Amino acid sequence: MTFMGSRMFDAGSLLKASDIAIDLGTANTLVYIRDRGIALNEPSVVALSRAGGRDVVKAVGAQAKQMLGRSPPNVTTIRPLRGGVVADFRVAEEMIRVFMGRARQGPALISPKVIVGVPSGATPVERKAISESCLSAGARQVELIDETVAAAIGAGIPIDDPTGSMVVDIGGGTTEVAVLSLSNVVYSHSVRVGGDVMDEAIVGYMRREHDALIGEITAERIKMEIGSAEPGAEDGDGEGLEIGCKDARLGTLRQMRLKPQEVAEALAEPVGQIVDSVTTALEAMPAELTSDIADKGIILTGGGALLRDLDRKISDQLDLPVIVAEDPLACVAIGCGKVLDDEAWRRALVK
Repeated sequence: MTFMGSRMFDAGSLLKASDIAIDLGTANTLVYIRDRGIALNEPSVVALSRAGGRDVVKAVGAQAKQMLGRSPPNVTTIRPLRGGVVADFRVAEEMIRVFMGRARQGPALISPKVIVGVPSGATPVERKAISESCLSAGARQVELIDETVAAAIGAGIPIDDPTGSMVVDIGGGTTEVAVLSLSNVVYSHSVRVGGDVMDEAIVGYMRREHDALIGEITAERIKMEIGSAEPGAEDGDGEGLEIGCKDARLGTLRQMRLKPQEVAEALAEPVGQIVDSVTTALEAMPAELTSDIADKGIILTGGGALLRDLDRKISDQLDLPVIVAEDPLACVAIGCGKVLDDEAWRRALVK
């Protein structure tokens, strides 16, 4: 009996050890391995090569992202997720399979249970598509959690408290605003604005104001290096950033220097939409919860929270304290991982 019990215990431990959590983002996918932490953080991009009348996966993740705007005609780069949900089921399935293998460092004997963060605004059909993509990629079981709940857990917000806590998770495809109390979502609001829309705004600004054509990777670099939601006076005369671009009228290549003030102007509309979404949430919630948030502040998570001075912009507009989480990009993945590691957090899963 002891021998059999020991074998059963070992089998159970082996099953648990194989489990993973995934932040399946529009821009980046993070994979958390039980008891190990975040084991993978790569762009959610797949490159397909046309061969023999069918598409073959050529690269996934960072290598595929480097091909954006640089690939030959027979290679297509795809982002299989849009707005945090599956846009291309087959490609998403292959991407998840590759990422799970990389995170686990090779094939596994036991298929994993997977916990995945989903946008609060995802429809039942979109949630089903995420689950089926993971199952087709090799998961034995899939459980879902609201991204804002996962982000709050990952940021260390005490969501068990009988007081309101607001988290604003700014991802690549969506901004999720949620108010949490007693481990439940009291209010949630989602807008399809995030880091990708910011990049598109920079591309549009360059074409409109400078007759300059730039690609997605260059726009992202501009955002990350000199992007700001609300630049200070010192930015007006700053050195800016030297970039290469293509003249939209002549088709020739040229170099130009972009100022931080210009990038802030380019980002004004998407930043305004994010601020408006927080304002909408505050107006919709009960007065008692608003009072709690005035005391505790608003927590920003997600890669978009790294935009310089976004916290100050929201704070100035709403006259409320705003805090950027310690590791905003990883909050959803860490929160999903905590739910994976600790059975007590299972109450946070989507029923």
